[in-house]
Amino acid sequence: MTDDGSIADLPWASVFDPATNARVLGSVQARGFRAATEVVNRLVQLADQGLADASTTTPAAKPGGLGPQHDEGPQLDVDRVLAGWQKLVGQLAQSLAATVRAPENDRITMDFADFSASGQVVLAADQPGAVSTEVWLHNGGSIDMGKIRLRCSDLLAHDGAVVCASSVRFEPDAVPMFARSSRGITMQIDVRDEVRPGHYRGTLLADGHEDVWLPVLLVVGAPSS
Repeated sequence: MTDDGSIADLPWASVFDPATNARVLGSVQARGFRAATEVVNRLVQLADQGLADASTTTPAAKPGGLGPQHDEGPQLDVDRVLAGWQKLVGQLAQSLAATVRAPENDRITMDFADFSASGQVVLAADQPGAVSTEVWLHNGGSIDMGKIRLRCSDLLAHDGAVVCASSVRFEPDAVPMFARSSRGITMQIDVRDEVRPGHYRGTLLADGHEDVWLPVLLVVGAPSS
């Protein structure tokens, strides 16, 4: 701990730094791509060698003057190598695309400079008690937006059952959004004993920012016996 009570100097503090995590992810992806490139280069070399061997092989004449007898063995090997190379490249592209998209889908964000929000607040409870998740607030603009306070509506199930808005809490209750800053807020819902199993839906809004909102889903399951 430093004198001001921060944990920035601790060796494991980078675990909580989104920028550091993004750099590490990029490094891992780059290493994987280099390794795959080496494999592809070897396959291409094998294919070139197979073509060279096929072109230098003198075809034997068929009896009766029916023309040269072609040996399709090298050509079939080349076709198999090229097919394997295409499959490898396709799998690599799909893997990298999925890896890049994963962190984006995992973050629940509200951007006040762009008047936008992404993701859905999803919480699940198998028994009475408190469940929580984190919502990230962003201000990428040059204007100080003052303090931001989140609000949640009542959560309604299809049969009319309700989880009241009073069961939802935020920590901290309000955060200052300076220019070019980001803050995380913990959203917690108290699931009381009388709440029946079901899917409860509502809306998360920001006080004073009517265009920025997120859907909320609370899944309450039957208690395990």
